[in-house]
Amino acid sequence: MIKYTKAKVLKIAEQQDKTLKKLKSYKINVAKFMRDAIAEKLQREHQDLIPKPKKQYCPFSNNTIEI
Repeated sequence: MIKYTKAKVLKIAEQQDKTLKKLKSYKINVAKFMRDAIAEKLQREHQDLIPKPKKQYCPFSNNTIEI
């Protein structure tokens, strides 16, 4: 079992709060729901989060020859 040791405080809008309370009334674990949503978002945008190496060109080649 995973032990969660870090805590983050999130500010959410009133409508989001109402939605999360509605989920809780349906017996859905809201904390797990939020963790899963964050994990899914990070996985989906993983490629965008990794910095891409910049291509370097030779300054004397009018930026046509890659180093």
